Amino acid sequence: MIRWIFKYLVLIFVFCAVAGLSTYFTLSFFIQSEDTVLVPDLTGKNAVAALETLSALELNTRVGAKQYSTEVPEYHVIAQKPAPGRSIKVNREVSLVISRGPSTVTVPDVKNQELDQARMTLEQKGLTAGTVTRVYDANTPRRRIMAQHPAPKDGVQRSSPVNLLVSAGPRPKAYMMPDLRDKFLDEAMLSIESHQISLEELKSVHDPSKPENTVTGQAPPPGYRVEAGAPVRLIINRRPGSRQAGRDEKKPLFSHRLAPGFLKQRVRLEMSGFGAHMVLYEGLMDPGAVIWAIVPEHTEAAVFLYVNGQLVESKIYN
Repeated sequence: MIRWIFKYLVLIFVFCAVAGLSTYFTLSFFIQSEDTVLVPDLTGKNAVAALETLSALELNTRVGAKQYSTEVPEYHVIAQKPAPGRSIKVNREVSLVISRGPSTVTVPDVKNQELDQARMTLEQKGLTAGTVTRVYDANTPRRRIMAQHPAPKDGVQRSSPVNLLVSAGPRPKAYMMPDLRDKFLDEAMLSIESHQISLEELKSVHDPSKPENTVTGQAPPPGYRVEAGAPVRLIINRRPGSRQAGRDEKKPLFSHRLAPGFLKQRVRLEMSGFGAHMVLYEGLMDPGAVIWAIVPEHTEAAVFLYVNGQLVESKIYN
C-alpha cells in the first residue's frame, strides 16, 4: 500500500516538473520572439532630437526630471535610463533627465526698451520684472526704461526680479486751482478749460440765498496745486426739477445748430452725469449742421458743447 502511494507521488512530481518546464520554455520562446532594440545614447542631445530618435525606434519617452546644469545646455539631455547599449523591447519607456541650463543667468540690458518689451526680454532670460518705479523725465519717451537693478551683465539666480525705473514722460504743467465759487456754470467751465483741467463730476444742491446755476462748492479747493488733466468736482446751486432760465423743454433733448460758414468745425459734446464726465461726440462737422443728444430722463446731468475748442453752450437737466 505504501509503495503504491509513493509511486503515485512520484508520478505527480514528474508531471508538475514537466508542465513547469514546458511553460517556462513556451513563455521564453514567445518573449524572445518579440522585437528588441538597442537603447541609443541620447546624452547631450536636444530634447526634440531625442524624442524623434526614440520615436523612430518605437520607444516611448518620459521626462523623469529637470535639473540645472552648467555643462549641459538648456533643454538638452543630462542622463537617461536604461543606459545606452541596453537591449529592450519596442514600446518600452526611456526616462530622460532634461537640463534647465545654469542656475544663474546674466541680466540683459533693457535700458531704452519700452516697458512691455523689457518684460518680454527678462522673461526670455528666465527673470521677472520687479518693482516698476515711474518718474517724470523730459528727455526720455514715456514708458521707456531709464535704469535697472541689478545692472546689465550681473549674474543672478533664475526667476530673480529686476527692478525698473520707467519714464512717465515730461512733467505735466501745474496750475493753481482757480476759485470757481459764486461763478455761473458757463464761466466756471471756461476757467476749467483755460487751466487744462477737466470736469469729473457735477452735483447740485439748492440754496435759496444764492443765484441759480452758480458754483457753491469745488474740489480741489481754490489755491490747490493741480496738474494739467486733473479731475475737478463741482457743486452748483440748482432747484430740484427746475429748468434753465429761458428754457422750457418738455423732453430731455439737447440740440444745437452750428453757425454757417465755409470750413468744417471741430465739435466736442460732453456730458456730466451718473457721477462721471464723458465725451459723447468729438469730430468735424459741416457748417450749419445740427448736433443733438438724448439725455436720460429723471437724471441730474449737464451737457457742454465746444466748437473749435471754445465752450459755446451748456445746459443743465434735472
